Amino acid sequence: MARFAVGGSVTQALGRGRCLVQGCCHGTACAPWLGIRFTHPRSRVTRLSTLGGTPVHPTQLYSMGWMLAVAVVLVRLWTLHAPLPFIAGTYLFLVGLGRFVEEHLRGEPQTAVLLGLRLYQWLAVGFVVAGLVVTTLPGAPAPPPSVPSARDLVVLTLCTLVVYAAYGVDFPRLNRRFSRLV
Repeated sequence: MARFAVGGSVTQALGRGRCLVQGCCHGTACAPWLGIRFTHPRSRVTRLSTLGGTPVHPTQLYSMGWMLAVAVVLVRLWTLHAPLPFIAGTYLFLVGLGRFVEEHLRGEPQTAVLLGLRLYQWLAVGFVVAGLVVTTLPGAPAPPPSVPSARDLVVLTLCTLVVYAAYGVDFPRLNRRFSRLV
């Protein structure tokens, strides 16, 4: 889980690029100097909300920055040979904190609100609590970082290409759902 946390932080940051292009996970209205505008008619901002053309918080960029900061913290913990459960718990804790704040700035109207908090804020609270619990578990220290073998690099490259094709390639002539990056 600790290995997933370190790699997953970077992957999540890169994955928000699709959110930024597609307009999902968008923010609420904000000052023009801070916001970005979505105007494409197929963007989720223009199709599902009334914020098309309005400057909105670039929550996707906030998320990217936060996840890269989380990755830096986790890599540092790894190099200090912190216990593996501590690294995994720190990931859960930091992801929960970041998502809780990010959801406060989100402007997607379809997200349910329960007891004054958005559904994803409740999930973020669960991540924070789970992270606190996991950090207290005993475990082996993180092993020294190692250089991947040539075989591992080939497998990683193939997996990266498959994920990129599945989630990042635009098919502009198709009208199927998720075929376009707008």
